[in-house]
Amino acid sequence: MKSIFLFTIVLMTIFFTSCREKAKEVIEVEKYQFATPAEVGMSLDSLAQIDEMVMEFVEAEKYPGAVTLIAKNGKIIYESEVGWSDSTKTEAYRKDHLFRMASMTKPIVSVAAMQLMETGKLKLDDPVGKYIPSFMDTEVLEDFNSSDTTWTSSTSTSIPTLRQLLTQTAGVPYGFMNPPINGAILAKHGIPDLSTHLPITIEETADKMGDLPLVHEPGAQWMYGLNTDILGRVVEVASGMPLDKYIRENITKPIGIEKLDFYFNDSLTPKLSKVFLTGPDGKIMQAPQNMGPFYIPNYPTEGAKTYLSGGSGMTGTARDYFLFCQAMLNDGTLGTAEILKSETAQEMHKNQLDTITYPWGSGSFGFGFHVAQDESSRPDGTYSWGGAFSTTFWIDPKNELIVIQLRQVLQSPYNQEIDGKLEKLVYSALK
Repeated sequence: MKSIFLFTIVLMTIFFTSCREKAKEVIEVEKYQFATPAEVGMSLDSLAQIDEMVMEFVEAEKYPGAVTLIAKNGKIIYESEVGWSDSTKTEAYRKDHLFRMASMTKPIVSVAAMQLMETGKLKLDDPVGKYIPSFMDTEVLEDFNSSDTTWTSSTSTSIPTLRQLLTQTAGVPYGFMNPPINGAILAKHGIPDLSTHLPITIEETADKMGDLPLVHEPGAQWMYGLNTDILGRVVEVASGMPLDKYIRENITKPIGIEKLDFYFNDSLTPKLSKVFLTGPDGKIMQAPQNMGPFYIPNYPTEGAKTYLSGGSGMTGTARDYFLFCQAMLNDGTLGTAEILKSETAQEMHKNQLDTITYPWGSGSFGFGFHVAQDESSRPDGTYSWGGAFSTTFWIDPKNELIVIQLRQVLQSPYNQEIDGKLEKLVYSALK
C-alpha cells in the first residue's frame, strides 16, 4: 500500500512539473510572436547570408561569433547563433547567452529619465546640480600637465542641464575618448568608464564628477562621455530608488523582460558569454581574468555588484532587448503595458541637437539614440546605438524593422565593417 502511495506521488509530481513547463512554453509564445520572412515581405535567402557573413569573420579570427535577431511588424522573423562563446570552441553561442550590453544601456536609462519627466519629478532644463550638488558650480578644462596630472580650469558660463545629459552635450568626458588627458584625470580619481566589479557606487562617482572639469562649455558641442551615468544618478535621486530597481519596476518587468539587468546571481556565470580582445596581430583572444584596475570579464555575475552604471551597466539576451526595442517602435507600449506616452517616445528619436554639429556621420542625436539622416544604408528616422563589447541594434520605423546583433569583442576595430555588411544584407532582403 505504501509503495502504491509513493508511486502515485511521483506520478503527480511529474504531471504538475510537465504542466508548469507547458505553461511556460505558452507564455513564451504569447510574449514573442513569430513569422517567416516571406510572411512579412522579406527574403529568407538574403537573411540566411547573415550566418555566412558572420562565419567569415569567425574564420578570420576577428570575432568569436554573434547572436542575431531580426523582427518585422512586431514578429521575430530571423534568429541565429553563429560561432562560440569560448576560445576553445567548446561552447556554441545560444539564444539564452547573456551579453554585456554596455552602452546599449543608455537608451533604457534615457527612457527612465523621460518617464520621470512625464510625472513631473524631472524637467528637461533642470540643472544637474539640483539633484547632484557638486554640479552647481562647474568648471571647464583649460590646460593639463601630464607630468603630475594637474590642470587649470575656469568657471563655466552656465551649468549642465538634464537635456544636455540626454543629448551628450553637457561636457562630461569619457576617459577612453582622450586617454592622455581625460583618462588620466578620471583614473586619478577612481572613476571607471564602464561597469566595474569594485565596491563603489554611482553616487560616489557622480559626486566626484561634479568637482572635475568639463571638457567644454555645457551645450556648446556634442562629446561622448559619462553623461548617462550622471543621468542614472539623477534618476535615483528623483525617484528615491536604486537605478536597477527603478528600471525593473517601471520598464523591464512591465513589458515582460526577464534577463536584462545590471547584475545576476553567480549561478548564471555559465550563461555569461566570454569577453574577447583584439590582439596586435588583428586576431581575437579571450580576455584575461584581470583586465586592469577597474575591470574583470565576469563583472555581471561576480564582484561587489554595487556600481549601477547608467551608461554601460546592463547585461542580457537578444530576445529581452528586443522587447525593449519593440516597445519603443510601438511608441512606448507593448501589449497592455505603457512605458512612455507616444509623444514622449517619438520625441526621443527626433534630432535634439538644433545647431550643434553631430560628429559621428551624417545623422543626428536624440535623447539617448543616434538618429539616421541622409545615410545611404538606413532610412531617415531609423534610430540606434551600440555598445563597447561590439553589440549593436537599430529600430527602423519606416519598415517596422528591428535588428539586433550581439558580439563580445571589446572595442573591436572591425565593428564598422561587420555592421555595414549586416545592414546591406538586411535591406537587400526587403522585397
